[in-house]
Amino acid sequence: METFIEGPQLPKKIRALASYRDYTFAAYGNSIGIFKRAHQVATWNSHNAKVNSLLLFGEHILSVDTDGNIFMWAFKGIDQNLAPIGQISLEEKFSPSCIMHPDTYLNKVLIGSQEGSLQLWNISTKTKIFEFKGWKSSISCFVSSPALDVVAIGCTDGKIHVHNLRYDEEIVTFTHSSRGAVTALSFSTDGQPLLASGGSSGVISIWNLEKRRLQSVIREAHDCSVTSLHFFANEPVLMSASADNSVKMWIFDTSDGDPRLLRFRSGHSAPPLCIRFYANGRHILSAGQDRAFRLFSVIQDQQSRELSQRHVSKRAKKLRLKTEFSEDSSREKADSNILSKEEPLFLGFPAGGVLGIGFK
Repeated sequence: METFIEGPQLPKKIRALASYRDYTFAAYGNSIGIFKRAHQVATWNSHNAKVNSLLLFGEHILSVDTDGNIFMWAFKGIDQNLAPIGQISLEEKFSPSCIMHPDTYLNKVLIGSQEGSLQLWNISTKTKIFEFKGWKSSISCFVSSPALDVVAIGCTDGKIHVHNLRYDEEIVTFTHSSRGAVTALSFSTDGQPLLASGGSSGVISIWNLEKRRLQSVIREAHDCSVTSLHFFANEPVLMSASADNSVKMWIFDTSDGDPRLLRFRSGHSAPPLCIRFYANGRHILSAGQDRAFRLFSVIQDQQSRELSQRHVSKRAKKLRLKTEFSEDSSREKADSNILSKEEPLFLGFPAGGVLGIGFK
């Protein structure tokens, strides 16, 4: 898992992403930046409120802001046509939280709200077709299933509703064992009847749709809220992303059906406080506000890793302690040569016999 393209630093937090071939669309603040590979080629600025959602819709992009405005943008002539080709204004008492296109529903999108209801709209005619009453809990995410007319809907109360849109009937309801909202959903498409759900606590749950029960739980999948889940098409592989600044790949190849970690990329989840070059500049040592101690290779990224122990790091986060360290690579094969101070925060053993210890 390697970095392929890196774009420029944007002035505000990226709140939504969409992609189409060589183009990537990033919503930040009231604006939407258009990038061709790593270069920004245009900016859409018609919104007067923060853009929370982007949806690839045929040859168009739909953008939704916090005021309930939906703009439709065309791909053709992106660098010349900087105005939307259509707009829909939602009702005042309907605050959009997410948007999706149900499979096979021509020109239609499903919009979830913070009030708990859902609306089905025809984008072509700009008319509302139907409103689903919902479950009196804010809708945080939803996703289409491989079965026609069926979607999974995640709510902030921790419940997942598998619902038939055509008949407005609930098929099954699952409840997260951990507290917090359901923040991401994905259906498996490799023949296994599985639904993956991520929560605000960083837990990933795997649900068996055929048996209608919980199959497995990855309790320490991430340290922060799971922001995205995606099953690879026709493969037993699940990708997860989190606010802890990590992307992980899980594979379902064990005899009991539980997923195992295949590979991952991660970095500091909070700003680094102390950085040092190490081993004649071949590596970088860093410690940050997330109480993690990391080693980065400037030559081969696969050698980068975290040296601190996770359970000790979590306790240190609550203490909010400062971190400093010093190193000497002259005798790394014989002695411990990284020293950190303040509190006993971590203990790591990277290759070469380097020992990292925290002191009070």
